[in-house]
Amino acid sequence: MSASDLTGARPPARDRGLTYVLGATVVAGAIGYVIQAVVPAFTGTDEYIAFSVFWSVVYLIVSALSGIQNELTRAAHPTADRKGSGWRSLWGFAGVAAAVAVPTVVATSPLWAPAVFAADVAMLVAAVAVATLGYTMVAVLSGALYGVRNWPAVATMTVSDSALRLIAVTAALALGGGMVALGWAVAVPFLLAFVGVLALSARSIRATLHLDTGIGALGRNSLTTVAAAAATGLMISGLPFLLGLTSPRTNGALLASLILVITLTRAPLVIPLLALQSYLVVTFRDDAHAVRRRVLRLGGALLALTGVLSVLALFVGPWIIVLLYGDRYELPAAAYALIVASAGLTGLLCITGPAVLASGRHGVYLAGWAVASAVLVGGLLLPWEDPARVLTAILAAPAAGVLTHAAGSAVRRRRTGGGPSAGDAERPVE
Repeated sequence: MSASDLTGARPPARDRGLTYVLGATVVAGAIGYVIQAVVPAFTGTDEYIAFSVFWSVVYLIVSALSGIQNELTRAAHPTADRKGSGWRSLWGFAGVAAAVAVPTVVATSPLWAPAVFAADVAMLVAAVAVATLGYTMVAVLSGALYGVRNWPAVATMTVSDSALRLIAVTAALALGGGMVALGWAVAVPFLLAFVGVLALSARSIRATLHLDTGIGALGRNSLTTVAAAAATGLMISGLPFLLGLTSPRTNGALLASLILVITLTRAPLVIPLLALQSYLVVTFRDDAHAVRRRVLRLGGALLALTGVLSVLALFVGPWIIVLLYGDRYELPAAAYALIVASAGLTGLLCITGPAVLASGRHGVYLAGWAVASAVLVGGLLLPWEDPARVLTAILAAPAAGVLTHAAGSAVRRRRTGGGPSAGDAERPVE
């Protein structure tokens, strides 16, 4: 990848977008997977639970803030005459978003930090605050890059952030650092990646970016997408955090096993689709009449793959965990298959969500994720023994979200006579 790609001297062709995004997603996903798989091998059960909960808190916030990226992706368009008008509005909005996000995290930390950070609360909250600031900037810049279709810069942001985190976490483990060192190793790469990619792509964005709405409308729409993304985060990244909060009577070994198996078996299906949210929004937005067909095709392929992987997980999942970690982490074989099945349903929700958001149906988009997260939390509060309680919750939640999106789409089709109405692709609010 050359510097000219990043600066916009050679704008990438439209059909190269998926190649860049998928390639970067695979690399970044593999790096994140390695981090999640290696840390439990070098830590004890209690320390692994602490790390996974910290990671979960950070990425729950990241997931929520990705709603900013989704809305900016929808609102940002490239100009044909290279006379961009959106640069000032973009960074004005970024300042407002950071001024809301960081103080919110710090101000609410007394409500959740003491419960999930047993020690070093102040230092770990500070690391979370830095991660919040860094990812707010990453979300704003990435949304603009997706909107103007600067795919090489999008890919560079995705890969550099993950690569820097791998280096930092590896160093912290090698030097024997505790949770504070690991926490800062997770947090700082967001800012570093943002600064690097902005330096390379600022000129191109300034010249080509047009926003179809102002800062006020961006803020209002982002409230919806952030709320939906927060619900997404509870379903995916925030699950270890929720397990820690709702499992006070679960013994440490079983809780660690659930977190580890959910993390490792769900990631290959869910994380790539989660990373493709902005790309799917763009492609669905720009070809509104093909959305239903594409959703059915992608969803069918995903469910077929999920079925195959669930069967494989039933037979080889326990063997792989024992091979990697010995007998420290153990679950019934059927649990592996059901966890993979829940990943497929969650991945399907990551397809139906962009489909409704791309046509400006922010309310339906939010409702699907909100219903799913509510069912998840409700399921985790059931007075059942584990792992039945957790498995029921993670299977029922995404199924409820998909049904909500499908019902909202069906109502819209009846109102418009079976297809998207004119202007669906451009309408900013429902």
